[in-house]
Amino acid sequence: MNKALKKLGKEELYLLLLALSRINKENADFLKLKLQETPEDAIVYYKKKIKNILWNERINLREARKVISDFKNLSKNPEHILELMVFYVENGVELGEEYGDMYEAFYSSMEAMFEHIITMLNDNPHLMPLFRERINSILKRSCEGWGHKGILMGIHKELKDTRSEIL
Repeated sequence: MNKALKKLGKEELYLLLLALSRINKENADFLKLKLQETPEDAIVYYKKKIKNILWNERINLREARKVISDFKNLSKNPEHILELMVFYVENGVELGEEYGDMYEAFYSSMEAMFEHIITMLNDNPHLMPLFRERINSILKRSCEGWGHKGILMGIHKELKDTRSEIL
């Protein structure tokens, strides 16, 4: 395939990319991310996608997690991935504050994502100063329903950052 692509001219490549972006939304999103001028633009785009999915009339946790998964396939930058993961859990906290007690699968999803956040922070301790306050805010604001707060606190204990506050 590389040889065939190298033979194409600029116009042919342009038309091929347009055709690929029209085939499905993932291709279009991939191109959109790769063509962003700064990584921050791409993060803003993916945050909007997460927020729209979570704050929809019908919350679709699987689709919101897929947005993060798709982003991970496009970018390996741990800071950017953590930004989206923390944003996902923060929105979960806000949904709980807005609508009250949520359902068990909702909390399980938030807890699983929080666990991924802690693991990633342990693997990238230099990023902890960027996320410490937001992690603490998640812990302080999370609800007690379904033992959610206690589970998050237990997960947080796995964090290797000794300077991290615990409620």
